[in-house]
Amino acid sequence: MTTPQQPQPLAPVNTLPQPEPMPTGVAIGIAAFEATVAALVLSLYAAWLATVSAAVLAAFLKFGGPPDPTAVWSTVPLWERSVDRLLDSLRRVAQTGWEDTVLQLGLYDLPFNPNDPILTDALQRTRNLMVRTPDEVYRTILDELGAGHVAGESPAQLASRVRNVLSTTGTENWPARANTVAVTEVHRAYNFGALAAAHRAQVRDTSLITKTWLSRHDSRVRVAHREADGDTVPVNQYFLVDNEPLWAPGDPGGSPSNVINCRCKMRFRRTTDGGQ
Repeated sequence: MTTPQQPQPLAPVNTLPQPEPMPTGVAIGIAAFEATVAALVLSLYAAWLATVSAAVLAAFLKFGGPPDPTAVWSTVPLWERSVDRLLDSLRRVAQTGWEDTVLQLGLYDLPFNPNDPILTDALQRTRNLMVRTPDEVYRTILDELGAGHVAGESPAQLASRVRNVLSTTGTENWPARANTVAVTEVHRAYNFGALAAAHRAQVRDTSLITKTWLSRHDSRVRVAHREADGDTVPVNQYFLVDNEPLWAPGDPGGSPSNVINCRCKMRFRRTTDGGQ
């Protein structure tokens, strides 16, 4: 990735004739991706958690013994394959971001490159975050069993605690988590597919390509992102959002409070000079 510089306000520049602004249909398309990915993630959770439950409760189901939280680790390969399925879907989202950006810039001979380093780095960071799920589930089960042991509960009661933790239907925990993953990762994939295309275009274009932060303008937008709305920098510079440098909305290098559930996007433009 291009060596980052501190973002600076752009001086007025003369713009080339621009393609039509991003259509509102893009937002509808992203919403459809969110729904599809949320359903996929919940199904992946459900299948994997059922396997976790069977493994952790194996001794209880066979012999009436206590649950074994360390059995979570035997299910890690299954979860990693599940994460790879999610990444396949996110690559398709990233391709949409790439293609929308190519249209914005009026560059119709820039085919999607799934191996672009900007895109692959962002998706790898997503994978690194998602594969930690077994660690979190292990700690949660351990905490529940610890509370049960303190209360003097029987193996059957301990098993009930484990089932409650791993149920995707008994509580809103896992559906809500699937929705958060979908919103965060769909927008992240879209934005980094878009950013990768814009960087690739800048490499071969003599004009300056800029990116502008666009918030959703609703009550769910966090204050810092509302303040960033309209900020414009060269494509190879950071945005500065809540005093944190971000390459794009949803930047996986950002703090969780700045990127989780972020629904912001970017607009890209070509200009006739590189002055700042």
